[in-house]
Parts: sequence; C-alpha cells; structure tokens
Amino acid sequence: MLAISTMWNAFKQQDGAVLFDELKELGFESIELSRHLTPDQIEQLKPYLRENPPCSIHNFCPILPGTSQAEAEKDKILLSSLNTDERKEAIRRTLQTMELAVELEVPIVVLHLGEVDTYDRSYLMRDLYNYGEREFEAFDQKVAEATEWRKRKEAKHQDAVLRSLDELNEYALRMELCIAIENRPNYYQIPNFDEVGLFFEQFYGSPMRYWHDIGHAALQEKLGMCWADTWLEQYAEHLVGVNLHDLKGLEAYHPPGTGDLEWDEIFEQLLSDVLKVLEIRPCEAEPVIEARELCESLSESSEQPDV
Repeated sequence: MLAISTMWNAFKQQDGAVLFDELKELGFESIELSRHLTPDQIEQLKPYLRENPPCSIHNFCPILPGTSQAEAEKDKILLSSLNTDERKEAIRRTLQTMELAVELEVPIVVLHLGEVDTYDRSYLMRDLYNYGEREFEAFDQKVAEATEWRKRKEAKHQDAVLRSLDELNEYALRMELCIAIENRPNYYQIPNFDEVGLFFEQFYGSPMRYWHDIGHAALQEKLGMCWADTWLEQYAEHLVGVNLHDLKGLEAYHPPGTGDLEWDEIFEQLLSDVLKVLEIRPCEAEPVIEARELCESLSESSEQPDV
C-alpha cells in the first residue's frame, strides 16, 4: 500500500473536510494521520475516516493541549523521561492516540520514544557537513564526542523507555493494535541503531514492530552516525512500515525524486507488503503526484521476478 501523510496539508488547510478531499485528489490508496493535526481537524475528519480508515497514525495525535501545530514535532512530554510524572503523562497521552486508532480502525500507531538528556552537538556536525568537511578528521572527532556524551547518559533513559513500552505493549495487545517504534533523525533521540535491537530483544513476540523513516536514516548517515542501509538489513523481520521523503543536503521531507537519495536502490530493499507512506512538507500538488507515480513505478519494478 502507498499512502500520504496529512503532514502535507495539515498546516495550510484547517478545514478537515477540505483537507481530506485535497489528499484524496492526489491519488493515494490511503492516508496517514500525522502529529500536526488539531483536535478540531480530527473531529471534522472523523466522518470521512470512518468510511476510509487511515493506514497509520503518529503519536501524539491530535496535538497536545497548549501546543501549536508548529511545535508538534518537538514533544513536550517524553516516554523516555526520568521524571515519573512526565513519563506517566506521556503514556496517558499515547493511550489517547491508541484509543483514537481503535475508534477509526487504524491498525498501526507509530511511537516517538523520546531522547537522551544530553547536550545537542548536532549543529557542529551540520556545520562541518555544510562547509564540505564531511571526510575530514574534525568531523569524525565531533561524531565520536557526541556519541560518547550520549553513552554516558543513555542507560537510565533506556530503562525509562523499557518501562513505558512494557505498559504500552500490554495495552496494544488488549486493543489489538500494532505499535511501531520509529528511527529518529538526531543522534540523541531514541532509538539509535543498537537500541532498536535492545527493545525487540526485551519484547520479542509482542505487538511491537519497527517503523523505518528513510529520510531519518539517510540524515544520520550524512552526519556520520550509522549507514542508512543497515537499519533495514538488521530489522527487516520486524518492519511494518516506512516513511518516504527525500533529502536536499540536510533538509528533509521533500517529495521522493526531488533530492539526493537513490530511490531505485531504496525500493529494492522494501518488501511489497510493507506499508509505504509519503511524509512530505507543504508544497504544490504536482511534485507530490509525480513522487507517487515514481514510487508506484519502483514498487512494480521491485515486485517483478528476475528473468
């Protein structure tokens, strides 16, 4: 299945009915509910979504009280928090997203697990990358320093995430939902490559699956953290869905085919039954339709048997 995220028009179209119509006109098989939808948009969308259930929903949805759409990408409460009250509130709000999923017959809830509370050194790697120093020793040194600082604090946050996932997996089992943990764009966010393996080791056989963001993995590769291909190679057995978007330099969420990524190689790694969702920043409809046609063509090509 090929779907489109409401990220594309949630900001520019506040009327839920019109928002839904705009997405349907793009020609995708389904839609994904993004983290940027307001409670009003969700209520306006519900009559349409009951007849056309979304394929997936990102936590938290709708946006948290007191949060603007522009702020939704940065969680105010974290499943990785060392503050028990904050972590419990994050679980409670996640359950509200899961309840919305049940109401609308959405099978997959994509989780953002939080972050390690460490000084963010991403801007140093970004600056060196933009200055053309990606292959020099100074870049590798900054990557090593950032990784080391993360390691000093990550164990307690991993434990917090494990406690959160323990509760959420129990709820998901009772609610007959799939919860999917997503790779994130920044090195200090959870999970990193190794943490995905840690969490599946702890919850093997649970309703938990892996959600792979193509752009996030490519961004981490550009910033020296992890080869993009290794995520899909290592965690293929857990993979349930992918977000598709292109990169222009370090700028994400462009339509596939308009940036730096090699999409024919990417689709060779994706099984036909994996849910594919275009997650694109606001832009004109034409490049989105062209991206859909590209992905449809690559999907068909990857499914053809070798002669």
